[in-house]
Amino acid sequence: MRASSLIFCGAAAAAFVGMAPSAHAQVTPHTYPLASTQNEHLRPDTAASVGLASIMLDQALGELQEAVDDGDIKGAVLLVARRGRIVLYNSLGTRDGLNENNPSMPSVPMPADGIFDLQSMTKPFTVFLAMKMQESGNYPGFNINNTVATYFPEFAVSSVNNKSSVTVKDLMAYISGEDLDYFPPVTDPGGIFDDADPWHTLLDAPLAHPRATKVVYSDLGYRILGHVLETVGGESLQDLMQTYIFGPLQMTDTGFQPWLNMPAKQDRFVGTAWSATRGRYLRGEVQDETDYFLEGDGPAPADHLTGCDGLFSTAMDLAKFAQMMLNRGKHRYPCTPGSTSICETTLLTAQAVLDMSTIRTGSLHLLRPAWTYSENLLYSRKGYGWEMWDGGSWPGGEATSSVAYSKTGGAGTLMVIDPEPRREMFAILLTNHGLPKFDEFTVDGTGKMEWPEFNWMINDIRALEVMNKVHGSIIW
Repeated sequence: MRASSLIFCGAAAAAFVGMAPSAHAQVTPHTYPLASTQNEHLRPDTAASVGLASIMLDQALGELQEAVDDGDIKGAVLLVARRGRIVLYNSLGTRDGLNENNPSMPSVPMPADGIFDLQSMTKPFTVFLAMKMQESGNYPGFNINNTVATYFPEFAVSSVNNKSSVTVKDLMAYISGEDLDYFPPVTDPGGIFDDADPWHTLLDAPLAHPRATKVVYSDLGYRILGHVLETVGGESLQDLMQTYIFGPLQMTDTGFQPWLNMPAKQDRFVGTAWSATRGRYLRGEVQDETDYFLEGDGPAPADHLTGCDGLFSTAMDLAKFAQMMLNRGKHRYPCTPGSTSICETTLLTAQAVLDMSTIRTGSLHLLRPAWTYSENLLYSRKGYGWEMWDGGSWPGGEATSSVAYSKTGGAGTLMVIDPEPRREMFAILLTNHGLPKFDEFTVDGTGKMEWPEFNWMINDIRALEVMNKVHGSIIW
């Protein structure tokens, strides 16, 4: 691992590229236009076609190559698009990440269509599904303003911290009062791993702090959110997302439990790490042990999937999702392969997309720039499932507008979307870094958590350097 450079590496190139003067000051800080100026469909093109400097994009790839050469990651895929044009789509290194049990394990070159463990990049999809189920009219009475107890009465057994009033929307915005994860007392060190009814235990767990008093990033909250949606929908998250997201967007390489749902594609599964718990190297298996325990390993589909982690996908499939977000909920695509006629499908209303991707946490989030990446993840301002632009330690970089938003996946993945009309671009960085360790997770006297290994992971995948080059490549 190497120390991160926090110097804005795009600044030196600004004279060549022409950084927009006072870019953040010219944009309304917390919102963007409801209507997109560019409803585009994805297709390959040159950087120059959309006003990007190819030399800067080459430098972004160079940063990733340095990460591979230094041994911080084994391989990566980087995709960049602006206004519907895919201007960079490259893979480098090898498919499989470090195997601590066998560091010299051979691996094949990284495929551009590698299928990655997204970890927490699952969360925006869970949120999108919730918004779509509310809008669809197919689930009468379902509303994100409903309480969780509407669907699980045992959730409200405890009256401590006003738990009975926690809504589905609170879970989506990380203001429910749920802890980062389920942390059993020292008298129950096995936690849910020894639990015959783990979902009941998760629902029954007390809140860590009063509802709607502060932002705390919560995998536990998103597991419960996914459980609500499966209960309302009467199907698994896999099937619901296939109906409302993957199918309409033609995301054919995306899903939970890929060993079950796309076994013919196993040569493209990207490896993440050796699991001492499972006694094997992980390819096509969610790395997080709690999610793996809850979802199981088949051969039949899991009874319940988790809304926080578990999705696997490719850069190209994620690009379809990102472009739909830029198009304010519309998917545009050739009506037939190779056709010049363009068809359009609306997956979600523009207002719902705007609600997802603008600040939903009022003044409950950290009211200053984040000092570390983990502080940004855990406490800074949120949309529904997304991290919003932050002038401090934000992995999206310093060259975006102030209405950009991002999502990090703990195993070394990142998507940054900038809907500001002068930019309208996104970048997807997928690596096989693997989950940071939790053995140095600390809690200070105020209860605030810090995750040093997460900070190192963001440094290792060169998130800041890559995103600064990518989003700083606009020729103004």
